[in-house]
Amino acid sequence: MPLDLPPIAKTLVLAAHPDDETIACAGLLQRATNALVVFAVDGAPPCYRFERRFGSLRNYSDLRFREAAAALAAIPHCSFRRLTRQDGSWFVDQHLFLEMPQAFLSLCRIAREFSPHLIVSHAFEGGHLDHDACHVLAKRAAIVLGVQTLEFPLYWKTPHHGDRFQEFRDPRGEELSLGLSGHELEVKRRMLAEYKSQRGLTLVFQPQVERFRPIGLSSRTNAVWSYYPFENRRKPWKADCFFGRVTEFESLQTEVAFDPNKRRD
Repeated sequence: MPLDLPPIAKTLVLAAHPDDETIACAGLLQRATNALVVFAVDGAPPCYRFERRFGSLRNYSDLRFREAAAALAAIPHCSFRRLTRQDGSWFVDQHLFLEMPQAFLSLCRIAREFSPHLIVSHAFEGGHLDHDACHVLAKRAAIVLGVQTLEFPLYWKTPHHGDRFQEFRDPRGEELSLGLSGHELEVKRRMLAEYKSQRGLTLVFQPQVERFRPIGLSSRTNAVWSYYPFENRRKPWKADCFFGRVTEFESLQTEVAFDPNKRRD
């Protein structure tokens, strides 16, 4: 179903990595009267030898966030922040699920300062551990803050090992497509061009496609997939560890449970 959104007052997009926000919702960000992108991880996964090409993982991470700053500068009313641990350090790419309580604290603090009317984040789809962790965090934050939420798809793999992009893994009949205007599409293409370090990856996505739906409130720990093949195709991550951490996180009932500075009765 096509979606013709009027301007949304304040929109917060929780994106796992620099470029996810542009691929999935650059058009949506343009329609917000005030937009904030919150990046969850440092964008520099270990064990992929990025330090050989860029000198260090920190150099690679810094480059990705310079690209993000240049891309988001195309939208005057859009800024970005990053989730941090309590000591100010960043969360490591592909390891966000191991530190969801601290990440949730950071997200809630940022969201309360921004006071969004809408939170947008990844669908739970088994393509990337960080994407699914962001989904869990955004869902919980929306409940705590009492705001509307939307989710977007990026990629996942079929049981027959086919790659699927920008399609929801489990259609529910609530999917909406944002129809980008010519100007919105031109801006989005300029934004994508800023992600030079990710050029080979961004090319597989269709810039005119932006799909959304309300985030479901049910737990997804009964999902059918057992691996995250996009993480490392030679040695995929097993999903059991991730699902265990999600269950542990979701068993914590309130925000107070995450904050060591708050008294628990």
